[in-house]
Amino acid sequence: MYGSHDHLRAWHHGNGESGSGKTEATKLVLRYLAAIHHKANLAQEILEAAPLLESFGNAKTVRNDNSSRFGKYIEVFLEDGVISGAITSQYLLEKSRIVFQAKDERNYHIFYEMLAGLPSQQKQAFYLQEAETYYYLNQGGNCGITGKSDSEDFLRLRAAMEILHFTPDDQSAIFRVLSSILHLGNVYFQRHEADGQEVASVVSAQEIRVVAELLQISPEGLQKAITYKVTETMRDKIYTPLTVESAVDARDAVAKILYSLLFHWLTERINAQVYPHQHTLSISILDIYGFEDLAFNSFEQLCINYANEYLQFFFNRIVFREEQEEYSREQIPWQDITFSDNQPCIDLIAAKPHGILRILDDQSCFPQATDHTFLQKCHYHHSNSPLYEKPKMPVPEFTLKHFAGRVTYQVLSSSLTHQWLSIGQLVTKMYLIG
Repeated sequence: MYGSHDHLRAWHHGNGESGSGKTEATKLVLRYLAAIHHKANLAQEILEAAPLLESFGNAKTVRNDNSSRFGKYIEVFLEDGVISGAITSQYLLEKSRIVFQAKDERNYHIFYEMLAGLPSQQKQAFYLQEAETYYYLNQGGNCGITGKSDSEDFLRLRAAMEILHFTPDDQSAIFRVLSSILHLGNVYFQRHEADGQEVASVVSAQEIRVVAELLQISPEGLQKAITYKVTETMRDKIYTPLTVESAVDARDAVAKILYSLLFHWLTERINAQVYPHQHTLSISILDIYGFEDLAFNSFEQLCINYANEYLQFFFNRIVFREEQEEYSREQIPWQDITFSDNQPCIDLIAAKPHGILRILDDQSCFPQATDHTFLQKCHYHHSNSPLYEKPKMPVPEFTLKHFAGRVTYQVLSSSLTHQWLSIGQLVTKMYLIG
């Protein structure tokens, strides 16, 4: 199928379940293309990007020991039948995993690989200990994966970095940022009262000093950033002390943005190394997370399943509707294949003005909004939809009937400042899949 600008697009549909082999199939396709259309050095660099991004973007879940927690779109350019470059786009990185893992799950592989494989001298320079000592790594209960050697994978990772021309200083900077994230997760807070209100203070300044040293910033500035809210006026800045819960949210927000920026920088560095001289004929491969129905499904699973729902919609449109319309125009004898149109489910999730994501975006603009008010608006607008189910008991959840099956989504019982509030940023990225 030829698209605009003469691009040959190979659609690798992501609507298989988690663990169904999409990421492995992507690597096999890239290896095949490199084998038959290659410039040796360039093809090797393109192939080495896969294990590098896997270490930083994949993690163990209850469904899959190597689950992709980000979307990846790779465009491989060909010039006179030879690979001339590649561009990787990444989107919707699961940032919540950096600060929280469910039982029997892990954080991103890179943290455990770094702690298992980094030479002792560097570990001492970054004040690193065993994985079990870090709050951001030990919540799942088991820091290892049966059959996976984190130390061997770390050697493979460093070899990939060298092939992609990451200098020793580059690598040191990467591990320095990763170390700072781990130490940041071990910054704890205690409550005390000041002027009649609850105020959060750091229990021990040691971790603050270590994080500040690793990031080469002021420890006082870092401590103030995670214990105070700053309001800027025309003339001054007003510092309001945070509660312990808000300070934890601020700490976690810093960790998530640090990792997100590092991941974005890595992708851009890889692209700069293998960027094509000109945009010619290309083959594009999409590798996205699989459809998920876990014991606890939150905002990330809604985004993942929405992406898969949209991919199924494109599949229906291209393979069934448009192809069969073409057969009819050309008067080719053909028995029409009936298919289920999942447009109503897409509209339920994202259509204006009352799609679930639209309601969430709207609620996020109101300081007094809570998960309860968001949920009640969803029930109000969609309880009569055949694709939406209210719980029989008064519990904070709702159920959607996707093309792949029913999924119940849990809405956190605290405030919208948690996972569900991040819709404001994520909805702007949905154009990549919608």
